[in-house]
Amino acid sequence: MRHLPCLSRVGPLTLAAALMIPAVSAHADYTGAPRTFLFNPAVNIPFSDNAKFKKKPPYVIGFANAGLGDSWRVVMQHSLMKAASEHPDLIKQLIITNGNMDDAKQAADIQDLSSRGVDLLIVSANTQKALDPVVTRAMKQGIPVVMVDRRISSDNFVSFVTGSDAMMGRLWAQWIVEKLHGKGNVIMLAGQAGSSVSADRETAAKQVFSQYPDIKVLDTVYSDWSPVKAKQQMQAMISKYGRSINAVWCAHGLPVAGSIDAFLAAGYKAGEIPPHTTADLNGPLQLALKYKIPMLEVGYPPSMGGTAIDVALKVLAGQPLPKIYEISPQIALTRGDETASVPHPDQYIDEIVDKNGPPDELIDGGMGPGYNPSTFKVKLPGEK
Repeated sequence: MRHLPCLSRVGPLTLAAALMIPAVSAHADYTGAPRTFLFNPAVNIPFSDNAKFKKKPPYVIGFANAGLGDSWRVVMQHSLMKAASEHPDLIKQLIITNGNMDDAKQAADIQDLSSRGVDLLIVSANTQKALDPVVTRAMKQGIPVVMVDRRISSDNFVSFVTGSDAMMGRLWAQWIVEKLHGKGNVIMLAGQAGSSVSADRETAAKQVFSQYPDIKVLDTVYSDWSPVKAKQQMQAMISKYGRSINAVWCAHGLPVAGSIDAFLAAGYKAGEIPPHTTADLNGPLQLALKYKIPMLEVGYPPSMGGTAIDVALKVLAGQPLPKIYEISPQIALTRGDETASVPHPDQYIDEIVDKNGPPDELIDGGMGPGYNPSTFKVKLPGEK
């Protein structure tokens, strides 16, 4: 897998098969149907009847991205672009907007795309409440909306393509509980306040922690998905709580390096830094091995961008789809840190890390060999 520039700094068997995402990363990660679907205790799960959206191709599809503020979002958009380029017979044009991580800008983008007569909108919402009205308006106008990565607060969309934020939040938290033998102090280093991704992971984690009276969440702080801000936040937490911090629950891999840097700056040595959770990025895995940090990685594959295009085409073909369309993550762990709930990871961190690669390389980017985000280029439908 090629490397990423550091941009983070400057939901029957046929259904299971339909939800299966093939392994396209450079590593042998989990390739089965989503575990969150297979082990869902509900007999029936919500589906969307898309017959009213059926149209003859080719289609004009709009993608309103929250922004390109970090390397994960760049690869997700590239995945979406790549998938669109593979369907020139079905897609007449793909129009992409960049919300610059600003609610007002993204709302204006969605209004503009709606006025341009798109057949379908794909939206990754910057924050869930602020973008709800404009997405709801588009649905009321008869434009089907597929959410990807980040959803709105209401259910006014056709389908939401995502990894399971709830599963991630709960699994990270349960692992921490078991690593601490049910007793200890945790800092929750979250992502962006108001983001559905961060909020859902936080809520799920806190439900787990609440079951253990001797586990105390000392503080919840927000990194805005930035390692720089994460370092600042953790420096403040270390200054406030010192060595009483027994674990750091991180909402993604983006803040992890900053957190570890803060512990190192505070004089922590290898083997002394408390357990951390992470997702996707190479850097935290490198640091975990170098400084002997217990770490659980649960992937949140940016390949969901490409899946959103596949889902969009199914919507416009009138196919019924699950309201929550989840894809499968990989689960990786540092050796010796197995617990009752994570006894056998899909892989160990030393097996998936790119030891000599840059910190912001995505280990499960799903773009295939030879991919380089700096030079990635594809001819989109409608381009001359």
